[in-house]
Amino acid sequence: MDTGTQREPEGVPRSFADRLNYLIDQYVKYSPEHARGYPKWPSFDQLAREISEHSGRSISHGYLHQLCRGQRDNPTLHHLEALAGFFGVPVTFFTDAGMTAQVMAEYELVAAMRDSRIREICLRAPRLDQQGLMAITNLIKNLTTAEDT
Repeated sequence: MDTGTQREPEGVPRSFADRLNYLIDQYVKYSPEHARGYPKWPSFDQLAREISEHSGRSISHGYLHQLCRGQRDNPTLHHLEALAGFFGVPVTFFTDAGMTAQVMAEYELVAAMRDSRIREICLRAPRLDQQGLMAITNLIKNLTTAEDT
């Protein structure tokens, strides 16, 4: 994973397996074909087949299972590219905590935008001047801080 003295962002999965499992969770949660037919994870056989078909690169269900369970944690670039392409993330999602945090924030934003009230706020916000945006931002911060205590 990351080296050096930089701290990893909070809440970011550290291991390769945790990052891959996060993506599979998101895939199951937000993929229209899986949300309807698979309220839980697809089998490793099915998922490996889908990844292989999508990427044109072979990945076996056994190897995928080992990656998800942390029994293997150093996949080849070939497999990293297949996984990243299938899930629509950069390869660095698996190796860079900052990129992992960024992708996770994007998933949270997409999930938030599914709420019509949040969409309404977002659609109206561009009409505000800087002072109005700052007022709304502070209001939301104050409301969420009050709820957290």
